[in-house]
Amino acid sequence: MKKGAKIGIVVGVIAIVVIGIIATVGYFFINDTVQKAKIVEEISQLEELTKDGNFELEELKGKTSNIVTTGKYASVEKAAKNYATELFTTAFELKSLLEDEKMAQILTAENYEKDGPEFTETKKYLSEKKTNLEEKKAQMLTYFDESKINSYIEAETTDESCVSLYKQLLAQDIKMSDAEKKELETSIDKVISMLSTEEEVINFLIENKGKWEVKNNQVMFNNNSLVIKYNSFLTKLRI
Repeated sequence: MKKGAKIGIVVGVIAIVVIGIIATVGYFFINDTVQKAKIVEEISQLEELTKDGNFELEELKGKTSNIVTTGKYASVEKAAKNYATELFTTAFELKSLLEDEKMAQILTAENYEKDGPEFTETKKYLSEKKTNLEEKKAQMLTYFDESKINSYIEAETTDESCVSLYKQLLAQDIKMSDAEKKELETSIDKVISMLSTEEEVINFLIENKGKWEVKNNQVMFNNNSLVIKYNSFLTKLRI
């Protein structure tokens, strides 16, 4: 074989090897890009679903239970979706507590007749409701702490590139200002304060049993000082 022909073969082999390497690198680069794009799209879809609060929790869970990426990127997707699932599950539990219509039925003639004058069930309900709200408020606020947010990716992987990507994806969307946290706390605390005032009314009625009765769907007291005190509680609730 001529020298030129041998060189041509060698060059051809090198070219094939180089093309193969480039193709492999290209595949991993493209695949890497595609995986990242899938995660970004999934997070975007979750944002779109939850942005106005008008969605069902099961709808969210259906979305977060479906992992569309593979390899190390699946860890990032799982972590983000686990965080979203627990965050919104807690939010829905808090919402349910706040929307409980029974809170508005405590100081009614119907409840006075049903559970008075000892109000055993009412006192138990108010105590449990306040405790549940305090606990759920504290739990909800933890989801905006950096350590809590990062715990989800740390539970899935120690790969620095995955941790970095996870933080990039969630950092802007989850950050809550101190003012926003305070607003959330204040809103819940107002409800807890209302329940405490209702509790004061119930204790007042228990302490003065025998001095009041329900007539024509209204509570009637046997002296004016008790009427004034009772009405002061109602005024406090309206503020």
